[in-house]
Amino acid sequence: MEIPSDKLPTGIERNNSAGAGNGDTAFSNGFSADKSLESLTWHPVTRPIISELTGGKPCFSRGSLIVNQHHNQRMTRLHCVREDCGWQTRRYGVKDGRIHCNDFICFFYFTDVNPGDGGVIVLPGSHKSEFERPQISYTHTEPDGIFFQDPEDPNQPLHPALVNVTPRAGDVIILSELTVHGVRIWKPTDRDRRFLILRYKTQYFSDDRGRKYPFPEEVWERLSSETQELSETASYSHTKSIISPDLGQ
Repeated sequence: MEIPSDKLPTGIERNNSAGAGNGDTAFSNGFSADKSLESLTWHPVTRPIISELTGGKPCFSRGSLIVNQHHNQRMTRLHCVREDCGWQTRRYGVKDGRIHCNDFICFFYFTDVNPGDGGVIVLPGSHKSEFERPQISYTHTEPDGIFFQDPEDPNQPLHPALVNVTPRAGDVIILSELTVHGVRIWKPTDRDRRFLILRYKTQYFSDDRGRKYPFPEEVWERLSSETQELSETASYSHTKSIISPDLGQ
């Protein structure tokens, strides 16, 4: 937080467009700032989950370090990739006792979130939805008419259909991008919410970037060979060397 922007490691930028939400601080490619952060991209705890969700064909696509503070008095609207990109672009399903999801996020938390603090909210089960949420016009003053009457009021009661996730430091949340989710206003004034967002897709998934190597050259060069392989796109028939038989794929 205190490092001047011109002193950050090359390829890392301080901005508000890397998944931080309005007014927060985001460090794009922040996972590459230190090997302790980079190691979380393929952590022993999340590794088998990432492998199962992708059918043993994982691809790490992006990672940002986020600091959420009290001065941000605007919630991040409820959203999901079905609404942002179209229902046909992402997939979630279960077959032969295994879950498949081709676009999901891992949130690694470095600070505690207590009940009432704010932070991530989700609509449980919405990743399986086969119907659209009503269209809403989301502005600073116009209510959505469903879950929030005033997005700028941090004290309004949480709708009973929503869950405010309250992880402890060291916890990780794994969330399908198909899940309707948002962020409530952070209420504590004496502490912030710090976490790493790591995004994964199947290795044969291609978006508008369409590049084999998703990171700037200066970031790519300091990544371990394992992280580089994890980040590469590949054919649906290719199995990466990082996928071991004990992952059950």
